[in-house]
Amino acid sequence: MIWGLHYIDLAVIFLFLCAIIGIGLFASRGVKDEKDFYLSGRKMGRLLQFFLNFGNMTDSSGAPTTAAEVFRQGAGGIWISLQTLFITPFFWFSTVWFRRSRVVTMADLVTERLNSRGLATFYVVFNIMVSLMLLAFGNVASYKVAAAMIVKPATAYTEADKTVVNEYEEYSQLKLAYVAGTLPPEKNERYQELDSKKNKGEINSFVSYIKPVPFYILYTLIVAIYITTGGLKAAAVTDAIQGLLILAFTVMMIPMGLMKIGGFKGLHDAAPEFMFRLFGTVSASDYAWYSILAITFTSMVNIFGMFNNMSSAGSAKDENTARFGQLAGAFTKRFVIIAWMLCGLIAVAMFPGGLSDPETAWGQLARQLLAPGLMGLMISGILLGHMPAVGSYAISIAALIGRNIYEPLVVGKSKQHYLMVGQILVLVVLGASIFISASAAGAVKLITTVITLNALPGAIVLLIFFWRKLSAPAVWISCVLWMVLIGILPGTAPKFEGVRRNPTLIEQTPVQKVHAVAGATKDDVAAGRAKKVGEALEKDFTIQPVAVFFESVARINPADSNSPREGVGRFYVETYLLHLIGVPVEKFNKAGINTARWGVDGVLPFVMLILFSYLFPARPTEADQHRIAGFYAKMKTPIAPTPEDDEREVALSYAQPNRFDHKKLFPGSSWEFSKWTTADFVGFFGCWGIVLLILGFLGLLLGLGA
Repeated sequence: MIWGLHYIDLAVIFLFLCAIIGIGLFASRGVKDEKDFYLSGRKMGRLLQFFLNFGNMTDSSGAPTTAAEVFRQGAGGIWISLQTLFITPFFWFSTVWFRRSRVVTMADLVTERLNSRGLATFYVVFNIMVSLMLLAFGNVASYKVAAAMIVKPATAYTEADKTVVNEYEEYSQLKLAYVAGTLPPEKNERYQELDSKKNKGEINSFVSYIKPVPFYILYTLIVAIYITTGGLKAAAVTDAIQGLLILAFTVMMIPMGLMKIGGFKGLHDAAPEFMFRLFGTVSASDYAWYSILAITFTSMVNIFGMFNNMSSAGSAKDENTARFGQLAGAFTKRFVIIAWMLCGLIAVAMFPGGLSDPETAWGQLARQLLAPGLMGLMISGILLGHMPAVGSYAISIAALIGRNIYEPLVVGKSKQHYLMVGQILVLVVLGASIFISASAAGAVKLITTVITLNALPGAIVLLIFFWRKLSAPAVWISCVLWMVLIGILPGTAPKFEGVRRNPTLIEQTPVQKVHAVAGATKDDVAAGRAKKVGEALEKDFTIQPVAVFFESVARINPADSNSPREGVGRFYVETYLLHLIGVPVEKFNKAGINTARWGVDGVLPFVMLILFSYLFPARPTEADQHRIAGFYAKMKTPIAPTPEDDEREVALSYAQPNRFDHKKLFPGSSWEFSKWTTADFVGFFGCWGIVLLILGFLGLLLGLGA
């Protein structure tokens, strides 16, 4: 054993990392210029398009993230990832929009439609922030899984390590009693102290050999080597390998875990009944039907504004290939998410005492179940599973910076020069992501921040595609307000003592009681309430209060029972805005607070953009009107079979911008929605049929063994 791993596992990891670098060198033979580097020459066929989209959507970081939410919330936690199921049918249309835009980056789209180089630059800067958080999200999630697999044995603990682990064990026992309503009054003070330490990340269930920063540096270095040589094609090829690895390491833990806990019946006996409810219990879960609706809407808006939309859809040789790759990749991912959920439930059964950090549930489960060699395969899958997404994001943001900032400033250089600049920018982006990763609080928090922050670009892109009245001044004002409200205040407000200790802002939801069926514990057997451990038993559960305006609330000094409390983590501007207009958010349950936050994030961008467009309307010249009309004509022009034919069709659309007016759903209006074809009806509603089949399969799976 070396660093807690068998030498066979280390050999497997080493071989996979060498293979990744080899793929980058192999793919580099086809990279001649920027188009090859950023978009693989727009020549990707259906197979590579499928794997590119499946890989981008199925970043292996999603496995530990989904398992963490399921471990914390039950089956309802799957909605942090599966809410995209309800977005998938809309890809039937959105993929075609991005392919027909015929631009290289999302900033190019902003420039062409709004004729504002300044807005395009702002979009680049904004998306640098988003991309760095996405990269950091994957880094943090990958580290947490690897850290939970490469752990110190108890014999190697220092005195400080022993204190961290022992206090967590004590906390776990006290929490079980608290949830069951059997915590002795004299123990409540100690429980509150340890709970505050847990909220501040001061106690943990294990100690790992690996440390975050060295992990991030080595990991990013490997990505940099293969992605700067092979570009987007290297990311797509590794996505293909990644897809197979993700399926392998997801599926292989399920039968092993079920055998360990006694099959599906043992799973139901060991976990509380409400943990098998897809929508949770309203009082016990963050995910009621209304919160899922709010999350789904905001996530859909966010997806349309993602900076890598052009690389995923624009790299296809035609729009049908792009549509196939996007939909096939998306629906395949939904089944993988269900497998991740099942792994999370198995972890609930295998760790009845809980975990100090639910984000380590996946790694802890793998460490319990996998033999030497398989553990190496798992770690390789986690590492490789994130690498293609890292590369794809880095390429997309390098394209934004290179084409929209560098090239307008440095003109007249050769193709090789701009290619080299793009490769250097990839290195800079990857290096910057290390600093974000080192300061990140957690993977789940990072991804939710990305989704909420990116809702405004999503709203801008949707209105660019469909509303002629969208004005550049409205976009500018909305961007500045959004950056202050969602980008700056949530992180900076807690730094002020008057904010984080304000009595109004540290309010929490009331303690709640729920009655549910769960597996009997040793204490239940000892008290005569059950005949054996795991027997189905109706019990009362105590649901801990949650913070209304912060991620959590904890004592300033956990050891002092008289210590005042303060807000910890992100400040929720969304719930505070609702509080200011009189909405009683302090009376909401957890799902209600989630709904309020996500609802504001999804709706407010549209309200701002439309309101400010009427207050500060665009006043286009005759030339501007002709340019805008040509843009919408181009968006209605199907992709031709050859690049030469396509150029002729686009030129014709700019020359005759009214040639497709008969396709408008609302003729004579400012809205550019097109009439549906027969293929649109069949494709869109056929996708909804697949959605229903997936939901049926999910419900059947959760009912097995009940």
